[in-house]
Amino acid sequence: MSKCGTERKNIDMDSLHTRMRNGGMKVTQQRSQVLKILLAHPEPISADEIFKKFDSKSEGADLVTIYRILKKFEEVLLVTRQEFGDGVARFELALESGHHHHHVICRHCQRVEPLHICDLESHIKTVEGMGYKQVSHRLDFFGVCSRCQ
Repeated sequence: MSKCGTERKNIDMDSLHTRMRNGGMKVTQQRSQVLKILLAHPEPISADEIFKKFDSKSEGADLVTIYRILKKFEEVLLVTRQEFGDGVARFELALESGHHHHHVICRHCQRVEPLHICDLESHIKTVEGMGYKQVSHRLDFFGVCSRCQ
């Protein structure tokens, strides 16, 4: 089993702002606030949850603005969108280029936990052997967490 991704070490607001600028984005108060919220949440979080945590003093801060910021972050590879079959898009920081990990989702409380292991290299090699390039995968597990049992 290998690690698919890395934990959140060595990531701070300065490095996120640098990645934002490298993606052609200006650093604004609202964008910084969204990044700060995402940095504080290791699990994927919805735009609605981000909005609820948003500083109400920010002018022009509404749910549409949050969605626009997240869409732009997704375009410049600052965040990844996660969908777990419940109709809610959730977002989490993309920690580094090529980073990915899997999730375990509770069927009852919808709690999402990252799973930083992966044993799919042989399957990826098989797909590449079939002539495919830029192969990626997604794998999520669903169960009932210990708190809901």
